[in-house]
Amino acid sequence: MKKKSTYSTLLLKFSLLLVFLSSYHLAFSQLIPISLEQRIDNSSQIFEGEVISKRSYWDENKTHIYTVNVVNIYKVFKGVSTQKQIEIVTMGGIVGDMMEEVSHSLQLNVGDAGVFTAIANTAKLNARSSLTRLKAYAGAQGFIKYDLKTGTAKDSFNTYSSVSKDVYPKITTRTKSSIKTVQKSTLKIN
Repeated sequence: MKKKSTYSTLLLKFSLLLVFLSSYHLAFSQLIPISLEQRIDNSSQIFEGEVISKRSYWDENKTHIYTVNVVNIYKVFKGVSTQKQIEIVTMGGIVGDMMEEVSHSLQLNVGDAGVFTAIANTAKLNARSSLTRLKAYAGAQGFIKYDLKTGTAKDSFNTYSSVSKDVYPKITTRTKSSIKTVQKSTLKIN
């Protein structure tokens, strides 16, 4: 009888431990919404662009992998960038047979287009470049992705019914500046 009781007690303790660990994991894996206004205010650069290529690299200490996304810049909402291309560095990627995946980091694909709210990149990579390197402010929330078929856009928590009537005005109203065209866009936006 004692063995059965001990087994039940161990099973109960193990079950409680699993519940605690899964709750603990969920508590720290929540993405906290950051308003568009806060993203605009805290970004040094805000621009519209399209990802044209990407490649992953180790950092200088070879402890983390980062992906460098080359972005064609079409419009600038904030900042003084006159470069036609810029690099957005995101956490995670694949180098050789090694992969690092980072939850809640911005994941970009070639062809993704939208508005980036960005700040200076601080990761030291094993790859040199002549382009300015930035990172998205607020991780995955630092990119408003366009749906070019519908003319809508969305970020982690918001959907915008029209890029030209909803996204652009919200940014320019907050920055109190006009949109600067850097190069002719290949994007068809409503």
